[in-house]
Amino acid sequence: MDYKRLGNTGLKVSEYCIGGDNFGGQTNAEESLRIMSVAFEDGVNFIDTANSYCDGLSEENVGRFIKTRRPEVVLATKGKSQVGPKPNDVGVNKKYVMRAIDDSLKRLGTDYVDLYQIHSPDLTTPIEETVEAYNDIVRSGKARYIGVSNFSGAQLIEALWAQDKNGFTKFHSVQPRYNLLYREAERELFPACLDQGVGVMVYSPQAGGFLLGKHRNFKVETRDGGRFSDDFKAVNFYKNTYWNEPAFDAMEQFLSISEKYKVSPMALALSWVRSNPAVSSCIVGARTLEQVRQNLIAWEEDVPIEAISEATTIGDHIWDTVPWKPQIT
Repeated sequence: MDYKRLGNTGLKVSEYCIGGDNFGGQTNAEESLRIMSVAFEDGVNFIDTANSYCDGLSEENVGRFIKTRRPEVVLATKGKSQVGPKPNDVGVNKKYVMRAIDDSLKRLGTDYVDLYQIHSPDLTTPIEETVEAYNDIVRSGKARYIGVSNFSGAQLIEALWAQDKNGFTKFHSVQPRYNLLYREAERELFPACLDQGVGVMVYSPQAGGFLLGKHRNFKVETRDGGRFSDDFKAVNFYKNTYWNEPAFDAMEQFLSISEKYKVSPMALALSWVRSNPAVSSCIVGARTLEQVRQNLIAWEEDVPIEAISEATTIGDHIWDTVPWKPQIT
């Protein structure tokens, strides 16, 4: 396992970060603990969760895991999502932020997190108010570093400017969705991060398992209990993003490259993401112990640069043709 600095900070994080979005949901408490234990035995030191994952159960399960090993864990969590029916039960205004960090710390069973992040932009709150609240969290000792998730390059720069203008602690990381078939971050976010020294921890590197060839016919509905099944809460996003002919064609070409170079699709997908110089760490989730073991084996596979280059060509083509590609205005 290799370790990188998170952006321009001195914090060393494993390139492989355990994603906790299933812990307490599709993955029960006991299996969650086993998954984290196996990952840490293989050299992982980084865990990412959020106050909204499994209605707070993810943080509780992560808290059980770190209880006896807090010093070795780089712990990241996020806030912003709806946690109740009241108007201020969502967002990144001061009232929500101060309550959310305390609630997360209670569930995690610790008095600080290493990285506290905004889960997604809140267009109802002035960025100046948000960055002041996050600065207060660092000053209070409840977080060592702060970051954002799902921000565009422009939104990140706006936040950094507000922090610089007021002498506040700056955001140290950003967490975007990034994989061979979803490359929006390359357009403005990654260049901004490299310029400003902001670390990047990407999620969905395998496109929710789509790149692994689990589904080979977009006309066939799936009910496998995964991210593309009807009972998955984000099913509309995953199907709207990848469930189309261009994406399926690209996936078949991707699998052909995997076969050509005799590497697993999982290894190729992970290596492709890690090859981007902006990326500090890659968040990899697992629902079962078998999945995390497969991921860790794939992580160590030797993937030829030629395979990564050929995969990039496929990604370039689909990014020019996919019907859902965001447009710059």
